[in-house]
Amino acid sequence: MKQITSLREELTTKVFAHEVIQQNPYTKWFKLGEANTAQVIDLVVQFSVFSNHFIPLEAKRMVNAATEEAEKEARAILGSEIGISIDASTGNIEGHRFSHSAAHIKWLRDIGEMLGLDRNQLGKWALGSDATHEFLKRLEVVYGSPDNNIGSGASFAIESWAGFGMGKGEVAESTNFWRELIVGLERYNRKNRKDLGLVPLNIGFFRFHFGLESGHVANVEHEMAEVFMRRDFDRAKWLYGANEALEAMLVFWKGLDQTRRTLENETTV
Repeated sequence: MKQITSLREELTTKVFAHEVIQQNPYTKWFKLGEANTAQVIDLVVQFSVFSNHFIPLEAKRMVNAATEEAEKEARAILGSEIGISIDASTGNIEGHRFSHSAAHIKWLRDIGEMLGLDRNQLGKWALGSDATHEFLKRLEVVYGSPDNNIGSGASFAIESWAGFGMGKGEVAESTNFWRELIVGLERYNRKNRKDLGLVPLNIGFFRFHFGLESGHVANVEHEMAEVFMRRDFDRAKWLYGANEALEAMLVFWKGLDQTRRTLENETTV
């Protein structure tokens, strides 16, 4: 058990050291609150494609799980994405209610509608940028892999990225990418909505995920402990899955960062 704990600490450290977790090029800028409306629209559009097309990837992760317990953990994350309430501390959805209004894509469509976008188009593949498409295709290879070592590494990396800093104090949580997006959107609302007499964008999608991620992290923590104890655990494959998933995420954020530079001086009424 001591050896497993040591291995876990080593691999976790390598995941947390990745650029997309430590120095996300887009969110470090976005939290400054300097985004214009065109840039916020681009974020919402690309995130809608990300959110909607993550669902089939999570389904692949579930059906490719090596054990029934790992399958349950993946199913809980999938259930949360499509509208089942989840216990944020345990990641459990057992006995929780489903609601169409709780589907994550629905909240993004609500924000998009406030920005003048067609809610029926949001989430569609055709709206994705080249970078968003590359991200999802690369993520499918590892996150949806039939090799459980690769899929488990990718799953742990994605949820660790999303939940980084959670529960570790205000300073650590301020570096979480969800928190950085929330701060940036709050500042955008003050400058571009409230001061102009407009209704502030409803950023509940981002606030919900910030609070939710501890539950998702709990899911993959459970799976990680189980995977490490299996005889067929392959450290190299696990690390490959984790690193490739984080590299894919970095493609997504760098794509947003590149586009926001081209939209620097654009305004959208």
